[in-house]
Amino acid sequence: MSEASNHQFIRRMIFLGIIQIVFILILVGRMCYLQIFEGSHYRLLAEGNRIATRPVVPLRGQIYDRHGVLLAQNETNFRVIFLTDKRSEVEETLYTLSGLITLSDEEKKALNVIHKKRGLDSVIIKDNLTWEEVSAIELHTAELPGISIEIGSTRRYPKVEAGAHLLGYVASSSEKEQVNDAMLTISGLKVGKVGLEKYFDKDLRGNPGHSAFEINAKRKVVRELYQIPSSTGQDVHLTIDSRLQDYAQSVLSRYESASAVVIDIHTGDILALVSNPSFDPNLFPKGIGHKPWNELQENPYVPMTNKAISGLYAPGSTVKLFVALAALELRVIHKNDTVYCPGHTYVGNHKFHCMHAHGNVNVSRAIVESCDVFFYEVGKKIGIDRLSAFYRDFGLGEGGLENFPHCKKGLVPTKDWKKEKKNTNWNVSDTVQVSIGQGFMLASPLELAVAMARLAGGGKKISPSLTKQDLTVFEKMEINPEHLETILEASKGVVNEPNGTAFRHRIQTPGLEMAGKTGTSQVRRITLAQRKAGLTKTHHLAWKYREHGLFIGHASHYAIAVVVEHAGGSGPAAQAARDILEKAQILERDEGCQAKSS
Repeated sequence: MSEASNHQFIRRMIFLGIIQIVFILILVGRMCYLQIFEGSHYRLLAEGNRIATRPVVPLRGQIYDRHGVLLAQNETNFRVIFLTDKRSEVEETLYTLSGLITLSDEEKKALNVIHKKRGLDSVIIKDNLTWEEVSAIELHTAELPGISIEIGSTRRYPKVEAGAHLLGYVASSSEKEQVNDAMLTISGLKVGKVGLEKYFDKDLRGNPGHSAFEINAKRKVVRELYQIPSSTGQDVHLTIDSRLQDYAQSVLSRYESASAVVIDIHTGDILALVSNPSFDPNLFPKGIGHKPWNELQENPYVPMTNKAISGLYAPGSTVKLFVALAALELRVIHKNDTVYCPGHTYVGNHKFHCMHAHGNVNVSRAIVESCDVFFYEVGKKIGIDRLSAFYRDFGLGEGGLENFPHCKKGLVPTKDWKKEKKNTNWNVSDTVQVSIGQGFMLASPLELAVAMARLAGGGKKISPSLTKQDLTVFEKMEINPEHLETILEASKGVVNEPNGTAFRHRIQTPGLEMAGKTGTSQVRRITLAQRKAGLTKTHHLAWKYREHGLFIGHASHYAIAVVVEHAGGSGPAAQAARDILEKAQILERDEGCQAKSS
């Protein structure tokens, strides 16, 4: 090789060496950059390949009655957890798992959201597994990457139907609910849907914790790295007496559709709140199927509706107690003044009927025998403005439970209301109808129970409550005690005098007597031809055309309101109230005996 060729070769070698050195420096520099400046980022990504996070669903607070009886509790259950971030594993595992256990459409959807999550978060595929399902999954665990069994809890309602409407139930949250509350996106967390479960949901649900697990290549948990425990929700202690609640439910089960509310007239404690027919709330935490849901929805007696707080009815003659008190208080009539009842009265050309001709009746007899004509006449003298204000003082049209789910306010109409809603003026005929609880007027059983409690409690504006609270001093209405006594004595006559409208349904046990007022609520107009033919009763008609039966009453320190839908008269409501009030007093008496003996 010539000297020139040798020099050229050396130059090429030097050039290649320089290029190699530059590449090595670039590589070393990049490695240093990744190690020093980006090291923490890539270490985190590496950790993500072996560490899975899982929210710890908190135990829901439990619900107790006034004596410490559990009404809503938590029970241990087994659930299947899926942990993966691979779409292929989702489809394969779904296929294998479907062959071992039954998965609903909703549960299959849970698998499809996994690949949308970031990292390796886990999702509960199915809750409340049976022993057979647990065994099947454990036997095939090698074929189910990412699948594991976890111990959790589920909601159970021991009283079943007796507490369904009051307690409500929990179920998985909807997408709309999740938008408003990020906590509800946690897999397995149940939310209160109706009743007390919804009313106290944020207190009952607690706060979630957090767990981190080391997993292997097959997505199996190797060990728990750390856990931030969840905090259990607050327990709720109710004013409800579950014994009375159970008994009231059994009494109302005699009828197709009915409701009742019992209140302590001194404290406002709601002791029983019942609606019939009822349903099994235990169906919902586990996920109710389409067939039982459709059966509930299609039932003509609407078992999913809490009629005690959301059922609105014309209160009928039950309001005569309050109209009579208003008449005395406003000096429209005096205690011994009489009104002549020929069996009807006229307002203009319109004839308003009474049950029969009562002759001369004073305020007490008008209540005892429920004379409509008496209340037509005093109602006209009171006037709708003063009468509406008096109704509201006793809680009618106020709803009763502020912000309670599905609790509806009744309607106490006024001149302004009619002008706004009906675009027409108020007239005397409207006042006449409202004076006997008909026309535009509506009330819920809860409102009627509150009104009775305020009357029987001496004119105190008690507020109903479902949870135990410190002794409250209620505002006292400015009512003449003599007028109040006159009305309460007349309410005793309704039940305990032979000519009283509820005499047949009185409590006959000495010392447990009740008082009250009957009422009926028409659901169809009785024509003049039907009146002439004597067809004013509705017993012979189809159920939905019969009039509602109502009764409001009191005994000892209990006030009650009962509505029996389409009963054809007030008798069934009075019977139900009698049985419930008698039971309440017997329970109270037995408690007193036990306390003395101990």
